[in-house]
Amino acid sequence: MGSEPTPTLPAGPWVLVLGMHRSGTSAITGALAGLGLRTPPADDRMDWPESNPEHWESLSMTVFDDDLMEALGGSWREPPDLQPGWESGPQVRPVTDAAEALRTTFAGSGPVVWKDPRLCLLLPYWQRIVPPPLAAVLIWRAPMAVARSLQRRDAMSLIDGVALWERYNRSALANLAGIDTFVCSFESVEEDPTRTVGALGEWLSALPQYGHLAPSWDLEQAVAGISHVPAEDGGSHDDLLPSQVGLVSLLTDLDGGHTPLPDVPLAPESPWTGALLAARRENHAYRIEGLETELGYARTELDRLRNSTSWRITRPLRDVVSAVQARTAR
Repeated sequence: MGSEPTPTLPAGPWVLVLGMHRSGTSAITGALAGLGLRTPPADDRMDWPESNPEHWESLSMTVFDDDLMEALGGSWREPPDLQPGWESGPQVRPVTDAAEALRTTFAGSGPVVWKDPRLCLLLPYWQRIVPPPLAAVLIWRAPMAVARSLQRRDAMSLIDGVALWERYNRSALANLAGIDTFVCSFESVEEDPTRTVGALGEWLSALPQYGHLAPSWDLEQAVAGISHVPAEDGGSHDDLLPSQVGLVSLLTDLDGGHTPLPDVPLAPESPWTGALLAARRENHAYRIEGLETELGYARTELDRLRNSTSWRITRPLRDVVSAVQARTAR
């Protein structure tokens, strides 16, 4: 029996937004939404109970990627060690499942922006599925600012936050090699959003798939679409390991648009980072703590759904379905 046909995905064109958690991916996605790129529908967007007014993140695609990370032996907090070729291994879900999830989430036509920090790690899997030509934005933030933000939101230790920063950003650079990519820092978005978003729009408009769309873009509306997160002190790099300092320098040097992003020479990941993240994967108490945090978010999201107008309107229908199911089960 032959394999199932892959669902037809919206042609886009597509922009993927990558970056470590708490690094401004929401801010830059809001700007792209302001330019007119399609985001997940409102009823499928994450609504975390914290500072960001809008995450622009698909709940269904986040669940899919979380399941994928778990199948690979980790989570966003304890990322797995991914070896070359993992994306076609037996532990990952078929591409037909992934394509159907994307097709359902981004149904419609026109340019699409998909933001998920997990793409830093999982891009090799999704690159086989998202229709070309592909463009990406990589936004990064000072390591200690990320760590402090995670500490404030998730009670995560600073050393864990810095280790995750290194794994995510290093993976993103490795996986984006050969893809048209715009690199920017969160700090640049905060300091001068008009300049940074203007440079991003100018770079996108020079790509063949976006040239005909650019005349309708409104830079002022794009800047207004930026969602902000509280400022965190990035501090100095005195407490960082040499490889982490080198990664900061490399990201700084790559600022701007690349067609495509070069295959940059990356120093090996800090042995300390690898050992720490491996220990976290083996620490069941730590994983349970992370699951409890996620459960708290899920409960809040469920409460929001139950209080929504659509939930109240459809209650009679759900009652009828429940009654029919109960009778059928007798």
